[in-house]
Amino acid sequence: MSKVATQKPDNTNSDEYTDALQRWESCKPPYTSTHMRICVTAAKIILKHINKPRRSKYEKEHYLRIDFSKAGKVTVYAEFPKHMEVKGQKLGEWPELSLPIAREKAQLLAEQGLRAESVHQLIDAYEKDLAGKVSRAKLSENSYATYCCRTKQIKESFGAREVFSDIKYPRLIEIIDSWIQTKSNNQALELFAELRRLWKFAAPIYCNGINIAASIPDDYVSSRVQKPLPTKRYTDIESIATLWINVASCTSVHQKNAVRYMILTGVRPINIANLRWDYVDLDKLEITYPAGLIGMRGAMKTQKEFKFPITKAMKTLLEEQLSWRESAVNCNREYVFLQPRDPLLPFSKRSLDKLVKTYSPEGAVKGVVHEGTVKGKSGAFNTMCRKFFKSNVIAQMRQRGYSRSDTKEISILCLHHSDKSEDPMAEHYDFSDEILQEEIALKRQAFEAHENSILTQVALLRRKMG
Repeated sequence: MSKVATQKPDNTNSDEYTDALQRWESCKPPYTSTHMRICVTAAKIILKHINKPRRSKYEKEHYLRIDFSKAGKVTVYAEFPKHMEVKGQKLGEWPELSLPIAREKAQLLAEQGLRAESVHQLIDAYEKDLAGKVSRAKLSENSYATYCCRTKQIKESFGAREVFSDIKYPRLIEIIDSWIQTKSNNQALELFAELRRLWKFAAPIYCNGINIAASIPDDYVSSRVQKPLPTKRYTDIESIATLWINVASCTSVHQKNAVRYMILTGVRPINIANLRWDYVDLDKLEITYPAGLIGMRGAMKTQKEFKFPITKAMKTLLEEQLSWRESAVNCNREYVFLQPRDPLLPFSKRSLDKLVKTYSPEGAVKGVVHEGTVKGKSGAFNTMCRKFFKSNVIAQMRQRGYSRSDTKEISILCLHHSDKSEDPMAEHYDFSDEILQEEIALKRQAFEAHENSILTQVALLRRKMG
């Protein structure tokens, strides 16, 4: 009967195997060409007997791993200890690559080589950097929370062991394409932007400055999804007046006055939650949201100072808030508007959205929601008072004889919108308003006109209601 091939290895007790093993072990680092020839011959015999594909020798001092195959092929790799956090790689094949040159290459990699950190590790480092910006007052806590939501989704798209410096262009495209398919249009755009920020942060140190994310076309996502747009919805003075009346039935004076303050001023919800008593000057009848300074973030989105007048109705509600504070036993004395359930905390900006939704009359929000709309998809609500403020100021100032261009400029001043055409150095050189006080006087006219129009409509509605 002919012999049948089996998977059982040859007997390792043979003299041939023992002799080859002794010759293999006799070669010690640093290795020479003679050592290499001895190891090639010995490795063929050893691997044949133990039925293994390869066997390695190491020069730990020079970060080399020398791999011997059954066929006599010798491959040289650079291999580094884990604590160095440097990624190993193939250097070449012997004898084409001599050992002295291999040692030089490995040493160069040890000094300048690609890092071995995973994408997950660098996302953690990126989040830590963002937290540092928050502590230095360069980034708001709300923005930090938003960025961390995005980095969490990016982290889920990469394997826990994917090395950052190993990521190639096709891999990023694969991930971005999956976002386009599985995420909303707005999410895909935001995640793409955050991915590029992450690579810009990490590439200079952890990938020798090779930023593959920067190679992706700027319009890669935007050319494949519909860009989300803000809603074109709005409201009218009758709805705003009805809202003013309806909030009188709120269970808390803070709820009622917070909504009315938003109606009268058109400020963003965050600027109701962060309104402090030290911003309020009831003697000069002015409110001043401070600008951003070194080590302190400004109260407004633009980080610039915003000053506006306290009108008659505004003064009434502020005095009501002050009276409540003085009569309260245990409450936060720093903020103007407080949470009804916990008066030790400032008012929640998200509560305003719910209050406006609850107390607005039916059909208060007008206009069309277009496909792809994100902001205000369900209704203007949070921005409804702000939109109406701008529209109403323009209408009221036009009635007082101001030109169309003048009324637009006044509305920008009153809403603290940034004017792209303004002189960027004006705040450092133009102090005409400090001297003449023209801006605050103009704002006072606009705020009073806005307030009077609303209260007039409120009076008319109350008369109709009997």
